[in-house]
Amino acid sequence: MTKFLKTNKGFSLIEVAIAIVVIGLIASFAIKGRELINSAKLRSVADQVNTFRVAIHEFVDRYGELPGDFSAAREMISDSLQNGSGNGIISSIEDAKRFWQHLIASGLLSAELVNGYPVSKLGGYYSVSSSIANHPGSWIILCKGTTDNQNFIGILAPEDAYSIDKNNDTGSPTTGEIQAIKSSEATGECIIDSRYNLKNKNKNCVLLFKIW
Repeated sequence: MTKFLKTNKGFSLIEVAIAIVVIGLIASFAIKGRELINSAKLRSVADQVNTFRVAIHEFVDRYGELPGDFSAAREMISDSLQNGSGNGIISSIEDAKRFWQHLIASGLLSAELVNGYPVSKLGGYYSVSSSIANHPGSWIILCKGTTDNQNFIGILAPEDAYSIDKNNDTGSPTTGEIQAIKSSEATGECIIDSRYNLKNKNKNCVLLFKIW
């Protein structure tokens, strides 16, 4: 009678090594893919803000006042709009929401509003304010939220805020057309010694874009 010997053949060292290499490559591709997606989202912020800036300046050229503050928006753009005060500033939450309503109703900007604001691909939204401490002028603000349109909740880690800044402006959080402020939530410092605090990985940076 023929006897069959049952053998248990395991993986060879070469097969194990190949498997490890393949797993490492897959993990590397996955990490790289996430980095590329994040980079694309960061680039989209600058693209959106540039679109906003063009529309805003065209609005001022056409009507002579800032959107949101335009004192004759109801009479000159649409009966559905509320007029602004015409004082040259955007201070309250109501002003900020009216800003985007005026701009879109004028036909100079096409954007979907969520809770009254355009949203970013990073998950936050864009407000507008002329009442930010130590930041004269009017700014578009990329943030997660606000209760008074002067203090804002951060949406960006310092590293991401720095990436947007250095690729589109000076790379300094305290100078230029793009600046940063700390989140109103206590999640660590966004800025240390006038530089982005890259050691901090918390999303505690609010990014400002000068418009006027």
